[in-house]
Amino acid sequence: MNDVLYVLLTIVVIGVTGVMIIKKVDSKLVFFFIGTCALLFITIVTQESVLGKQTTGNIYLDVVDVIRVKFIDTIKGTGIRLMVIAGYVMLMNQIKASNVLAAMVGKILIKLRSPYLILGGVFIMGSILKIFITSQISLGLLFITTLFPILIQLGITKVSAAAVLITVGMLDMGPNDSSAIFGAEVMKIAPMDYFLSYEGRVGAVVIVVMAIFYSVYFKYLDKKEFVEKNIEIENIKNISPRDHGVPLFYGLFPLIPLILVVITSFQKSLKVDIITANLIGFFIVFFSDLLVTKDVKKIGENLKKVFEWMGQYFTNVVVIIVAAGVFAEAIKQLKGITILAGWFATLSGATLIVAFALSLIVFGTAMLTGSGNAPWFAFGILTPDIAATLGTQTATLAIPMHLAGGIGRSISPFNGGVIAISGVAEVEIKDVIKRNLIPVIVAYSLNVITAYIFFK
Repeated sequence: MNDVLYVLLTIVVIGVTGVMIIKKVDSKLVFFFIGTCALLFITIVTQESVLGKQTTGNIYLDVVDVIRVKFIDTIKGTGIRLMVIAGYVMLMNQIKASNVLAAMVGKILIKLRSPYLILGGVFIMGSILKIFITSQISLGLLFITTLFPILIQLGITKVSAAAVLITVGMLDMGPNDSSAIFGAEVMKIAPMDYFLSYEGRVGAVVIVVMAIFYSVYFKYLDKKEFVEKNIEIENIKNISPRDHGVPLFYGLFPLIPLILVVITSFQKSLKVDIITANLIGFFIVFFSDLLVTKDVKKIGENLKKVFEWMGQYFTNVVVIIVAAGVFAEAIKQLKGITILAGWFATLSGATLIVAFALSLIVFGTAMLTGSGNAPWFAFGILTPDIAATLGTQTATLAIPMHLAGGIGRSISPFNGGVIAISGVAEVEIKDVIKRNLIPVIVAYSLNVITAYIFFK
């Protein structure tokens, strides 16, 4: 087939996949089915193995063997990391360590004197906490129980407060985040290097600029739409970290894995993997909890739950990475996106155009489905080849694509965090999405442009 047909076929495959996902067909099923069918088509047309030299001996059996290869590669690398991390994150929620940490942050923020400075501070501190509490919905709900009442008493409207508490979780960063670990695999570097040298730099710019933007823009909207309240900050009663019934030092537990990785990353003779850091965290947490509760049975129950949570994460996240890998292999072998990148490479500013186009696919899919991970897992693996065609760093394309998913899901009416936080705040989902539309567009554009400036 000629290049035009490859491009058209690639567009058709991506279009059909997008429609099925938007229609709420399970994304794992869609990626497996469409990917396998596309690989079979490629095999029939080319009469060559999709596995190359790793063939089973039969080009048609190789289509199915692609799934086996993706399972093995994912589980021994990204998969086991994500399962261990998921168990630790869920344990932090179970023993209320995350609640204490969030309440501690609230005590710091209340010391700011201006309501809208506090709102900007909430965004900064929440975005930082997202590195440790990797679930957007968990972080948002923790903040809405601790900080939402304070923001309302300060005179900030419910819709503005809810909008910020949704977007504190929009940047999926840090060595414990599943999508970030996948990004590190794509770029073939350690998760900590990916965080410190790439996504962390772009994320820091987005966080600071958006905190200022929220402070100014939401103050303007609240004054315009509602009667401004004059509240004495001294009269605000803060929620204490002690309210959760566990010792204050529990608030340090979510920080343990990242602290270990950061400290050892500066030691030439010592490197601690993310898995090892989380396992050390488990030992510290279980031993400390045993000293506090003196309940061996409770420790045993929590350990059992950790393995159950790891199994759930395998089903919900690791399998979708495998399925997306099969789909990505099909897209890669169809060559359409690579051909398009080659055409764009002759244009002035081609890299920025391609970065906006690819990240917009992830952003749009996340907005329509509520999931930022699925489109990133599906298309992220393609970035090294496309970047090579354009003559740029992989990070120029990979970082904005990665972060675009979390940004896009923040204005999705199907996203669990948007639904849950809007419900608790007692505001309409459509009002929160409308409130966040301009900020999210600003964050998305800032994300792409910053990555281009840093890595081009």
